Amino acid sequence: MGKRNSELPSHSLGVHHSSPAPEPQQLLEALKSFAAWTSDFSGDFTRYQSTMSSLSRRVADGKSVKTKEDIQSLLDQIITANKNLQDRLDNAEHKLDTQTKQLDGYLSEARTDALTGLSNRRAFDQKMEECFQKWNQNKQLFSLALVDIDHFKRINDTYGHPAGDAVLREIASRLKDFSDEAVHIARFGGEEFAILFQASATASAAVMEKIRCALQDKPIDADGHSIKVTLSSGVSQIANNDRIAKLVRRSDEALYTAKMAGRNRVFIHNGTLCEVFGNPLPQPTDTPTPNSHEEFVEITSDPVEQRILKQIDRMLTKDSF
Repeated sequence: MGKRNSELPSHSLGVHHSSPAPEPQQLLEALKSFAAWTSDFSGDFTRYQSTMSSLSRRVADGKSVKTKEDIQSLLDQIITANKNLQDRLDNAEHKLDTQTKQLDGYLSEARTDALTGLSNRRAFDQKMEECFQKWNQNKQLFSLALVDIDHFKRINDTYGHPAGDAVLREIASRLKDFSDEAVHIARFGGEEFAILFQASATASAAVMEKIRCALQDKPIDADGHSIKVTLSSGVSQIANNDRIAKLVRRSDEALYTAKMAGRNRVFIHNGTLCEVFGNPLPQPTDTPTPNSHEEFVEITSDPVEQRILKQIDRMLTKDSF
């Protein structure tokens, strides 16, 4: 795919950067501790049952319980057994609460991107599967927006990786500002994010256009630098007889088209072709022209890319009249 690979969405290139998850050994040790505690508590309860059964048999046969002292001794044993069990129950409740919180913490870490605090790809895939099931059950519409930071490699190369990380965190924070309008927001991999909407592609693209405009108008302060950052986005909605992979592919094609058309814009995949949404301003640099598309076509043999480039050519030709 030639020299422009470094500027394409990481998802388009099949590159997925997973956030650090809890070490398997940590999870294993937590589970072993939980299993050991459960076994101990089960043993305590079994011993209590055995003690109470023995005392019940003594009461039933009446042979060993004849005097007032015998009855008092029996009652003391019952009270002691009950108190011991209650103490163990109180302790067990505390341990159960502590270990449940610990396991919840591990599970949360396993579903969270460590750098941005957003959900990671694993958690996002689970949420998208839930949306897909609701679509199949009652046709609850949803759309997928893929978002990519424009020229992120250039940001890293120019300002350094700490600045790049700061940009990723700030983008995540600004995306969270629109969480009320979204079902789920995640870091999809590298400099790419994904957002699920319970809305049509057009309504979802309108939100993405607001996000795009808000970002381009406010530079990001990162590691002592004021960095102007823009986003490109591709949106597609679920359709009849659809599959998740096809939905992701359409959103990815729309995102790729936004990149190839000049970046800093939102494109919708309508099921047949990709269309620009809103009224993005022309970019001062790195904006492809009809002539530059010929160079791109020559260095790619990917039929999807060729189809997208032809769509862009048609749009540019149409706009020139």
